[in-house]
Amino acid sequence: MSVMLFMVIKLHAQLLRSLLLFSSHQSKSGPVELPSPGTDIMWSSLPTDLVDSIEESLVLYIDKVRLRCVCSSWRSHLPKLSNHSVGPWLLLPDNLGSKTCGFWNPLEKNVYKLDLPEAGDQILFKGSDHGWVVIHDNKDVIYALNPLTGARVWLPPRSKFPDIREYDAHNQDNEYQIWEGILAGYNFTEYYSLGASHVRNGLLQKVVFSSSPACSDFVAVAIFGEFAKLAYCKWGDDKWSFLDEDVFLMEDLLFHGGQLYGVQHQGRLVVLDNIMNVGSNSCPKPKFKEIVPKPTRMLLDKLYLYWSSSGLIMVRRDIEYDGVDGYDEYGDQIITIETVGFEIFKLDTIAQTWCEVKSIGDDVLFLGSNSTISFSALDFPSYKRNCIYFSDTQLNFKIKGTGRDLDVGAFSLDEEKFEHFGAYVGDSKSVWPYPIWVVPNPFN
Repeated sequence: MSVMLFMVIKLHAQLLRSLLLFSSHQSKSGPVELPSPGTDIMWSSLPTDLVDSIEESLVLYIDKVRLRCVCSSWRSHLPKLSNHSVGPWLLLPDNLGSKTCGFWNPLEKNVYKLDLPEAGDQILFKGSDHGWVVIHDNKDVIYALNPLTGARVWLPPRSKFPDIREYDAHNQDNEYQIWEGILAGYNFTEYYSLGASHVRNGLLQKVVFSSSPACSDFVAVAIFGEFAKLAYCKWGDDKWSFLDEDVFLMEDLLFHGGQLYGVQHQGRLVVLDNIMNVGSNSCPKPKFKEIVPKPTRMLLDKLYLYWSSSGLIMVRRDIEYDGVDGYDEYGDQIITIETVGFEIFKLDTIAQTWCEVKSIGDDVLFLGSNSTISFSALDFPSYKRNCIYFSDTQLNFKIKGTGRDLDVGAFSLDEEKFEHFGAYVGDSKSVWPYPIWVVPNPFN
């Protein structure tokens, strides 16, 4: 049973409580007495102003959906819900090898199971944008998936990135021959072989979209490779192309106002104009321009970008690293991470620098391998303002089998307090891949 079908056929207890709460409501047509919950009632006979009052009392999006599914007359009377009215949910896997995923709602603290044939330890989530999830499987395939509708949009495979010289699917543990090429103005040629699991786990960090993959005019941009460079593709392309070969060590990307913003390691901010025309004959070779130079203060760990009502914001995720008693297949010690804090920086466009601030105001953020999601708590009263929800990233891709929990939770900037989530369909210490925030959208 799909998540959406489950949501629309189950009448939530909160709705019933709301009905009883308004049993003494004085409608325009006179007093209304509701029958007890155990008796048959004609829902469609309730006065419309009572239905409106019930609607106003509901906070959760899912309850608003259920209200409209009580009967056709209510559905036709109530205004159509915006497909942007639902907050982010966490798409998370079941136990290793399972074909079931779950959507975890951070407000309800409930998990809705979702049959996802792609699930299991053979895939990784490599981005989430506009309600779509980017999936990279163990057969070199990359595609965008709408987990609610099952719609797919195929992207060029990993073997068609600029850093791949050759790909041989039958050469086990050495499927990819990597070419590093140019780095920071130095020309050098170095080829080496890597196994598919290593390339899949560590050499494709994130994919973002200029618009929904359901639209034929989207541009997809990926952070990839040992040096976190950028590549792009458009609808119908059969390969990924360098976006700007001189830009590397990229931490995060943000499409806004027809431009592509990028933050590099240590906080250098760059922007690319005319991103929608990239690759066309009329568009010159794309080059980023610098907005903020590398700060004098070292900004390490993980950096994120988002656009707020007050301008561009950068978030630094403070991470602690911990060695595990064990080594990976390449002989390296397994290192796991834990988020221990956040720092917030606002762009000063006049001084061209980052200024540290202590609050994000009424905003709520969702950080992870997804494109950063932000909204105002004024629009979603059930969420705490000035709060950051975070999920694990590819930095913990070696955690499988270590018995460690994934790094998922929320941090209140007001209270300087963490809440860690154990939100998993099965055993939280054996799940794979790491979860990712998604805004469920069956309309896009």
